[in-house]
Amino acid sequence: MPSEKSTQAPQNRQTSDHNVEIITPLKVRSHNGQPDSSRPFRLTVMPILLLLIGLVVMAAGGFIFIRHLSKHPANVSEETHQTEKSDVDLQKKQVPDATRRTKLQVDPVTPSAPVALDQQQTMEPQQTINPAKRALEKEKAEKALEAFLKLKKGIEPFSDPAQRNLERAEKLDAVNRLVESGKTHEKNDRFAFAHTDYQEALKLDPESKEAQKAVNRVKERIIGQQFQKLMSDGLTAYHDGRYQSARTQLLGAKSFRPDSREVQNALLQVDEAIRLAKIEKLRQKSMTAEQTEDWEKALRSYLAVLKIDPNISFAVQGKERALEQIRVAKRIRFFLQKPDAMESNQQLQNAVLVIEEAESLQPRGPRLSERLDELKALVDAARTPVKVMIESDNLTEVAVYKVGKLGRFTTRELSLRPGSYTVVGLRDGYKDVRQKIIVKPRQKALRVTVICRNKV
Repeated sequence: MPSEKSTQAPQNRQTSDHNVEIITPLKVRSHNGQPDSSRPFRLTVMPILLLLIGLVVMAAGGFIFIRHLSKHPANVSEETHQTEKSDVDLQKKQVPDATRRTKLQVDPVTPSAPVALDQQQTMEPQQTINPAKRALEKEKAEKALEAFLKLKKGIEPFSDPAQRNLERAEKLDAVNRLVESGKTHEKNDRFAFAHTDYQEALKLDPESKEAQKAVNRVKERIIGQQFQKLMSDGLTAYHDGRYQSARTQLLGAKSFRPDSREVQNALLQVDEAIRLAKIEKLRQKSMTAEQTEDWEKALRSYLAVLKIDPNISFAVQGKERALEQIRVAKRIRFFLQKPDAMESNQQLQNAVLVIEEAESLQPRGPRLSERLDELKALVDAARTPVKVMIESDNLTEVAVYKVGKLGRFTTRELSLRPGSYTVVGLRDGYKDVRQKIIVKPRQKALRVTVICRNKV
């Protein structure tokens, strides 16, 4: 049987309720003279870990014992038989031993001490395995295993955090080194390097609040640097007149700080500058178009300006001016392309009105003046009559369309404006005659004969 004497626990050691020896870690002085910040954490974690280890060992022992009993069940009858057999053998062995001891006791020469020792050895009973005791131990082991499984089930929710805390403790030194390195970089404005160190520390210990705060802090500093650079580049481009580039830079700054009033005001100024620059560009295009008398192009430029801002006066006036120029130019072109239209008194009057409108237009460029002169010449020619001499036999009734009936005569002189005319001769008993004459502008005197000669 093992000894039941309790041994005193060595210094710095504790004994748990489950007979698991808990070794309290010694306090280690840090290199920088400051107390170890991880000691409270370790003092909290180590007892829990050791308790779990003890429970696991007990469970493993109980499991091995039960497995052994299941593979090697106790045979009570065999053990009883072996016990009885041992008793018989022992009795047989003790008979000659008793005789020998008797002889030794009566022998005066033999010392008494050896006889007592031999007797003590002979009389000591032989230890045997008690089946009832074994069954009792098996029952105790099963109960202990059942208790452990219940206890393990109740502690299990804390096993994962304990494991994480242990892993965090093992990585604490590396995390602290990375954080200190990041602080050094941050102090020297090397924020990119600092951000890298803090990120590495956070990868090692995702629950480190210090590393997380440092990452957020440095990230904000990096964003601040990029924001200021984009703002500076954008304002520089704005003052240089590179408005599109300025807008691109400022939009980049806005992506970092969408609610910044500084960015919003700068973008408003840039957008206004872009708007004014576009309007000015369109104004220059319209002026160039007017100088070349390309009123269609000028009108497109004015309309584009009014689309940006419908209240810009130069565009409003330019639009009206361009429309008037285009309208007059179209009417002049019509009479230049179809001068015969002025044979009609109404169209001739329209041409005269167009000339009057064109002379009042401003500006009146050389191209318009040239076309206006051409139209004036056509109108003058259309107004200038041409002499037409009509001869007949004094028997034929003569009439001229657009002029009227002339009656019977031998010779008749008419003054007709350029154009086409139809002369008709009528006489009873004779076929009618019809003749078309064309009077051209500035044409010399025209002679026409109208006589009905064919009888019906």
